[in-house]
Amino acid sequence: MLVEYKKIIDKELKKFSDELPSLSIYEPLKYIISNGGKRFRSSLALMAADLFSNKPYLAINEAIAIELFHNFTLIHDDIMDQAPIRRNLPAIHKKWDENIAILSGDLLHALVNQLLSKSSSQSPTLHQIFQQTAVEVCEGQSLDMEFEKLEIIAKTDYINMIQLKTAVLVACSLKMGALIGGASEKDAQLLYDFGLNLGTSFQIHDDILDVFPNEDNFGKQVGGDIIEKKKTILYIDFLTKASNEDKKLVNQIIDDKQLSREQKVSKVKEFFLKYDVLKVALDSKDEFYHKSMVSLGNLSLSENKKKVVEDFSVQLMNRKY
Repeated sequence: MLVEYKKIIDKELKKFSDELPSLSIYEPLKYIISNGGKRFRSSLALMAADLFSNKPYLAINEAIAIELFHNFTLIHDDIMDQAPIRRNLPAIHKKWDENIAILSGDLLHALVNQLLSKSSSQSPTLHQIFQQTAVEVCEGQSLDMEFEKLEIIAKTDYINMIQLKTAVLVACSLKMGALIGGASEKDAQLLYDFGLNLGTSFQIHDDILDVFPNEDNFGKQVGGDIIEKKKTILYIDFLTKASNEDKKLVNQIIDDKQLSREQKVSKVKEFFLKYDVLKVALDSKDEFYHKSMVSLGNLSLSENKKKVVEDFSVQLMNRKY
């Protein structure tokens, strides 16, 4: 459903990239922009503006700023995670080096704020929403790093982390687009709440798919979160319920250099099934999805427009990989 909006975003991003100076520090920015991406968040900004004004282009500056901000976070996240690949291509810190990656990320963030300052839709409210979201994304990344060092994490703390790191930018995109499109503050906040809860449900769905992929999803490598000992909702529930002996066994399995990746994932999944961690994850996913639908139902939009957003939500949550 977001395909048409994505086409708009891709076209405007190419224009933005083509107009960047020829200085070498801009090359990494042109590189990451040209490497594609789903343009998911920026497309939502256009969709929200369209819902309330039938004019998606009203939010184009904000949509591009959101997309560039997302890419800025990816550049720095890849450095922190030492991730060598982004979108099936070398990450910027690998293609160039870490110093250039840090500086190009900083430059991209500055360009984002420059874009927002030039927008015809700019207002203190829009700036406050965006800058608060930028703060929260950094807080979420910080919590994610802290969790790597902790053995036990409460599910509520995990939910808070994924909302800050992932869901708030989805919510921000929708609220900014709605306000630009002329929505009331009440409707804009309802759309924010919709995005926050849908984004949370989606991230939990992503955690589940990594370990328990859809049966018809042939050929996809699963269990990356297990191998990296990521504190997903599944692993957190296991750590909460498991005996000390089983926790040690799982750690030994993951660290065992004699076992293949597939063997490790298969053995750890047996422990996950033993403690029924999938049920907690599925229940949590459904809980936040239901909350998003309540917010959607309360919007002052026609039933036809609500159906458009609901169909998008169903499509998103039926993702198989």
